[in-house]
Amino acid sequence: MIAEILCVGTELLMGQVVNTNGAFISRGLAALGVGQYHQTIVGDNPERLREAYRTALSRADAVITSGGLGPTVDDITKRAAADVLGQPLTLFPEAEAMVRQRFAEYRREMTPNNLGQAMFVPGTTLLPNPNGTAPGAIVPAGDGKVIIHLPGPPRELEPMFRDQVMPWLAQRSGRKLVSRYIRIFGMGESKVDSLLADLERGADPTLSPYCSTGEVQLRVTAAADSETEGLSRIAPVVDEVKKRLGDVVYDVCADEDGSLARSAVEALKARGWTVATAESLTGGMIAAQLVNIPGASDAVRGGFVTYQSEAKTMLLGVPAATIETYNVVSAEVAKAMAQGARERLQVDVAVSATGLAGPGGGTPEIPVGTVYLGLATAKGVRAIPLKLAGDRDRIRTLAMKHAIHAVLCAARDTEEAAL
Repeated sequence: MIAEILCVGTELLMGQVVNTNGAFISRGLAALGVGQYHQTIVGDNPERLREAYRTALSRADAVITSGGLGPTVDDITKRAAADVLGQPLTLFPEAEAMVRQRFAEYRREMTPNNLGQAMFVPGTTLLPNPNGTAPGAIVPAGDGKVIIHLPGPPRELEPMFRDQVMPWLAQRSGRKLVSRYIRIFGMGESKVDSLLADLERGADPTLSPYCSTGEVQLRVTAAADSETEGLSRIAPVVDEVKKRLGDVVYDVCADEDGSLARSAVEALKARGWTVATAESLTGGMIAAQLVNIPGASDAVRGGFVTYQSEAKTMLLGVPAATIETYNVVSAEVAKAMAQGARERLQVDVAVSATGLAGPGGGTPEIPVGTVYLGLATAKGVRAIPLKLAGDRDRIRTLAMKHAIHAVLCAARDTEEAAL
């Protein structure tokens, strides 16, 4: 199979936007063993775009476009392709439902021109876009050839290509995509990239980073004739990543559903342990993440949300004198909260969180972002101080993830290397 990439947009020609999409798609094609000999950037000009389509279709089995699927007059990618194929663009009710649903989720008014995002030539296979309003498409182009339309924004294009187009191409090229997901907590994206840059430039297997608040996930993918062959080629890359990054790698998963919470629950269950939570600034987020994991009832006994000082004393037995002496945001209060939760629910491990998420309330001595976790086990109770940055949501999310990571490390009997 031969593919050709066609990136559409005058902003790319003018250098106003860097064409990262071409590089991303190229790496994916290389991983699949799909040949690529040409890559073209075309501005928003109908005549030149039609010419580019004809040229690409004359020498490639699959023409992959990026950009130009929006509702504005300069979004001509689908119209130019339809002209070349001699086919009309028609409204797809399924695509219209996708677009309307996305606008409803965004709480934005859908103007009539947005229906253009739901129009395709007959025979098109739609590619849902969970991250934007414009669906992608696989368009039959005759003689077994196809045009694959992808949106321009990388946050929309990358998951659509990775999760939908690559498996489609792999199936038709007679190869199988095999992946493993390496999950990292306690090291930022830039540091991970600096340590793994040479591996990320590899064509097969590929190594791609994806980030969320406080975490980095790496996907290692190989295209192979069998699962066994793919795993044998992936294994050395996974081992090298673990060697370079060390203890910040907390899991290697066969799917994308891995998380700190899942790893923690699995570790607790493997050891036959139970856990309880005592939360202030996180307001139940720690417990919610844990119980979201199927089978969590085997390990999660319960939790306390003690937002006000009086609740910490009433429900957890934190001495009022401790709060008055040390401040509610303190190591002493965090330890007392964790110990209280462990004793009241008779669990093997209890974790607590108290801190300042902002935006107000900080002082020079205790600024916004100051958080203390408490961890109580049979070995004793200790505090874990954190200095977090960002807005209120980010601080609370990071505190929750650090707390679950502490539980994971306790269940595995390892140190909190990331804290």
